Amino acid sequence: MSPSVIHSVIDFFIKPESIEKVRSILLGILEPTRKEDGCLKYKLFENLNDHCQFTFIGAWENEDAFDDHLQSDHFRKADSDIKNDLQKSIDVKRYRYIQTDPTKLSDTKASGFCILI
Repeated sequence: MSPSVIHSVIDFFIKPESIEKVRSILLGILEPTRKEDGCLKYKLFENLNDHCQFTFIGAWENEDAFDDHLQSDHFRKADSDIKNDLQKSIDVKRYRYIQTDPTKLSDTKASGFCILI
């Protein structure tokens, strides 16, 4: 992956009575997001220990692509549709690799993510 690739983590903390509504809304923006210019990966997760927390984890060609996503019609509509269902504000984080090339490590599992010790 290019050193300019941005990895995003977006956490949503939902009111218990709104879980199904919000899950449906968030699932609905997966496909439009995956079709956006600059989107390399975009997945939705649910916290196993706290079913009120959903997390999008994504990878973007650069920061501009991620910024465009946050301003896209489908993301802004979802944000507006769930604003009254949140326990607290959406938490948006951006990450960049600090290694030069994690896929070149000789003791790395095939996934390129977990390192054997």
